[in-house]
Amino acid sequence: PDSLLFRPDTMAAAAAVNVSIRAIPATRQLRRTAARGSTVSRRASHVVRVVAAASPRRVLIVNTNGGGHANIGFWLAKTLSGQGHTVTICTVGTHDDKKMAKPPFCYFNELTSAGVKTVWANPGELASLAGDARFDVVVDNNGKDLDSVGPVVDFAVKAGATQFLFVSSAGMYVPTATPPHLEGDAVKESAGHAKVEAMLRALPGMSASFFRPQYFTGYGNNKDCEEYFFDRLVRGRPVCVPGSGDQLSVVAHAEDVAAMMAAAVGCDAAAGQAFNAVTNKAVTLNGMVQLCAAAAGVAPSIVNYDPASIEGVDVKKAFPFRPIHFYTYPAKALAVLDWAPKHDLASDLAERFAFYKASGRADAPMTFDSDDKIMAQVGR
Repeated sequence: PDSLLFRPDTMAAAAAVNVSIRAIPATRQLRRTAARGSTVSRRASHVVRVVAAASPRRVLIVNTNGGGHANIGFWLAKTLSGQGHTVTICTVGTHDDKKMAKPPFCYFNELTSAGVKTVWANPGELASLAGDARFDVVVDNNGKDLDSVGPVVDFAVKAGATQFLFVSSAGMYVPTATPPHLEGDAVKESAGHAKVEAMLRALPGMSASFFRPQYFTGYGNNKDCEEYFFDRLVRGRPVCVPGSGDQLSVVAHAEDVAAMMAAAVGCDAAAGQAFNAVTNKAVTLNGMVQLCAAAAGVAPSIVNYDPASIEGVDVKKAFPFRPIHFYTYPAKALAVLDWAPKHDLASDLAERFAFYKASGRADAPMTFDSDDKIMAQVGR
C-alpha cells in the first residue's frame, strides 16, 4: 500500500488553521547565498500556534525511525502544517515496525488530523515510489552520511525540489576551550555529517541549509535524557555526575528546533547556512540534576567523580551527556531567521516528569550497577 501514497492526488492540502502573519521576506525563487554571519504548547492539547513565514510549500520530511531525532520530524510536520504548508512525513522502515508503538510515532494521529500525510519507505525506495509527485522542499531528518542521504537528494531533484534542509549534528564540532560553539567553529571534517554538508553546499540548483541539534526534550521524546535523572531521584539515589558538574551543556525543546527549521522554509537568507539547532540558555551538568529534582519535588544528591579514576565503567554509557563542555549557541538563527525559543527548561522538565509518572516508570524495578561501581570507588 505504501507505493500508492506518493501519488499527487493523495497529497491533500493541510486543514485550515488560524495563523498570525509577520513580514518576513520569502520568495519561491530560491538562491544560494554566502552570508556570514510560537507560543509554548502544553501537554493538555499540544496545539501549535505558529507564525507563517512563507507562502505554502509542498514539503516532504524523511524521518528517522529511532533515536531522539524522530521527535524533530514530528514537531516539524506539526509546525509546518499549522503554517499552511502541505506536508508528507515519510518514516524510514515499515508502518508495522514495533517502534511505531512508541513516541512520537504513536502520536501520528495528531499529524493526520492536521492534514499531514504519513507514509513509510526506506531512502533508497523514494525515487521509485515517487511517480509524478512534486515537492518544493525536502527535509532529511534521517541520514548521517553520503550513502544514506544520497538517495534522498536524488529523489529531491526528481521531485522538483528547490530547497533541501538537512538535520546534521552539533556533535561534529571540534572541542573548544572557549565555549559556546558558534556556527563558524571548526568541525571534524571526517564526520559523516560534515561530508554531507559539504556535498549539499556544492549541489547545483538546490538551496540547502543545515541544522545542528544537540540534546533535546519535550512531548514525543523517546530517548532517555531527563529520565536518567528521574530514575535515580525518585528512588532516593544519588546521581553520579562525571567531573566537577560545572560543565556547560544545552537542552532544547524539540518544538523550538522545529520552529527554527520552519523559519528557514522559503527564506533566501537561510541558503547555504548552518544553524545550531539549540536553545539560547546553557545548563550545567549539576544544574540538570537540580532542575530535574525540582520537577520531581525531591532534594537532589549529587556525587561528582573523576571518570579517569574509575575502573570497569564506560562513562560514555554511564551518563547521558558528554562529560566536557559541550555547549552550542544559536547565534545564526537568532540573527538570520527572526527566531527565538519559546520554551524554558524548568517548565519542560516539570511536564516531562508528569509524563514519566503517568508512564509507570517511576515504580518499575531497576538496577544501577554502574552507579554502584562508581560510588564504591569514590567511597560512597
